[in-house]
Amino acid sequence: MNKEQVLKLLEDVKYPGFSRNIVSFGMIRNLFIDDNSAKVELNITSADDTIKSQIMQNVESKLRDAGFQTVSVLITGEELTGQPAAASSQMAEQGLLPSVKYTIAVASGKGGVGKSTVAANLAAALMTQGYHVGLLDLDVYGPSLPMTMGVSEVPKVLPGNKLLPIKKYGMELMSFGFILGDDSPVIWRGPMVAKLVTQFLNDVQWGDLDFLIMDLPPGTGDVQLTLVQKLALTGAIIVTTPQDLALLDVQRGANMFSKVNTPVLGIIENMSYYVCVNCGHHAEIFSKGGGERESQRMNVPLLGRIPLNEMVMQAGEDGEPLAIHHGDSEIAQEFGRIADQITQMVIR
Repeated sequence: MNKEQVLKLLEDVKYPGFSRNIVSFGMIRNLFIDDNSAKVELNITSADDTIKSQIMQNVESKLRDAGFQTVSVLITGEELTGQPAAASSQMAEQGLLPSVKYTIAVASGKGGVGKSTVAANLAAALMTQGYHVGLLDLDVYGPSLPMTMGVSEVPKVLPGNKLLPIKKYGMELMSFGFILGDDSPVIWRGPMVAKLVTQFLNDVQWGDLDFLIMDLPPGTGDVQLTLVQKLALTGAIIVTTPQDLALLDVQRGANMFSKVNTPVLGIIENMSYYVCVNCGHHAEIFSKGGGERESQRMNVPLLGRIPLNEMVMQAGEDGEPLAIHHGDSEIAQEFGRIADQITQMVIR
């Protein structure tokens, strides 16, 4: 058997207490195959020796059943970040947020495609359908949630240095912008960003949520890599515009999620077309059909097409999500249809 076949085999080994397997959690740090011998190095951050022992036994049993005569299973004792396992967060151990049912990342390959606007309106659409929703802005360098939701408050700090999300429009909201302020530049190196994202995931005290929508920065940098390492995401949604330049970056983002076994739920094509307010003519300003072609290439659905519209822009600047304040508009209904598709895919 080659490495790919062995990894496929180890997908049958579940993390104790979860339906997700150790491969998708990123716990296989190294794998060495030589004839009838196999050596597996595991990256297990749990401090519970029972969990470690159980996983090691299950891995060894699975490999011996597959025909390997000599099997060695080791725990490296360190995370990929180089931090000691004993100091790793409970989030990495659990892979889930205890009070959240479904975690969905909204990502984009490049900036300027309206990802934050889409994330805010998607969260709002889910809320109007009766779900308990949280919206987490993880864009360290350019947080936009304070503006899109019209929030200028500072979160309360609870005992144990836990942050209490700000509630508005029936949703729970959290953003780096709430803490940094509007005029504070962020000049941080990668390790500092990764550490801050980890603390932000661990130290926000969410209520009982059906959905947590996470607005990621563009690209595939430290925030994204830290998030997928620390959290078992339900899935990711990728926002793009129709032109080929944006689609090239979409492929990079999609490939990152596939490498960490996070399913891409679909693509949302933003700024798909412009409708003239005077005559109703549709103009394909940014090319046509790019989102659909990319969805076919990735074999995922094109969840929706959002037009370039002044109402969307104004609602974002006013801090009043279109899906809430203009619920009868065609664009709000499109966000509702996108929300319907997502719930059908993830709710079992």
